[in-house]
Amino acid sequence: MRILKFGGKSLSSAEKTQNICKNIKKIYKKDKNIVIVVSAIGNSTDNLLSLAEKYAAKNTAKNELAKLLSTGELVSSSLFSMMLNNMGVPAKSFSAYELEIKTFGDPLDSRIAYINKSKLTECFNSGTVAVVAGFQGVNNNNEITTLGRGGSDTTAAALGVVLNSPIEIYSDFNGVFSGDPRILKFKKIKKVSYDLMIKMAKAGAKVLDHRAVTLAKTYDTKIISKSSSGFNLSGTEISNIENDFISISEISQLSKITLNFSNNNKLDFIVKNVLFCLNDVKFYNLSINNDEISFFIETSKKLNVINEISKKLNILSK
Repeated sequence: MRILKFGGKSLSSAEKTQNICKNIKKIYKKDKNIVIVVSAIGNSTDNLLSLAEKYAAKNTAKNELAKLLSTGELVSSSLFSMMLNNMGVPAKSFSAYELEIKTFGDPLDSRIAYINKSKLTECFNSGTVAVVAGFQGVNNNNEITTLGRGGSDTTAAALGVVLNSPIEIYSDFNGVFSGDPRILKFKKIKKVSYDLMIKMAKAGAKVLDHRAVTLAKTYDTKIISKSSSGFNLSGTEISNIENDFISISEISQLSKITLNFSNNNKLDFIVKNVLFCLNDVKFYNLSINNDEISFFIETSKKLNVINEISKKLNILSK
């Protein structure tokens, strides 16, 4: 069985989606039990939010907004299924209502309570690929809900729990890195524990949603973070393991930098080097814990500070 989740950027063009479907066709020749979870295409969710603001300003009812935002995933799941069928791979798309993904809580930030896997079993028995609209659910009043930002990761994690299978999360990056690979050439981390991944995600690392990792940890469901343009690359394993690494994350709008590390015996070494790099820089609210250091700096100084700390801690790729 394979459970594969694709983010909006990976599906941002017909060409990208077509390449993904070609890889799924190769997988289908070896394994017919495939579940695909998709996010909304590109910036669809942001565009829908902007549309809601234009029409209803700040008076939008939460249940109506949830229904509107959920349409992005309906579009991507239907198009994905259509493309697979066009390639000769039998596929069927499912909304949260059709699949019975039951949720509770805030309509815009719900939690999954139950998934009826009978429809998925029918797909497996008939050799049909199931394409599931992520991010959405249905509450006890049969109203459409959403799972909050990054909710498609949570959909995939919940399906992994229900089907007792590892999940593969595909994005633009081939796994989890010691820092944002878009700004510096950071090392890739081959394996990371659930706990450290949750801390990294909360600190600003954008590869995975922390709620999805928390759910996976609760039921010990392995996550593999991989590249949508490199199916055969190894990626990063997130599971119940122990390993030694340091990561650095930042939240742009807050100018906050966070370092997470798995070996607290290195605390003195890391603090010493961080303070050395901050010697000529104004910083604020320095917080030091056993496995995390965070502080705020001027946004204009952020990239240079991340670069210097990363060099000192040897977490850049050579």
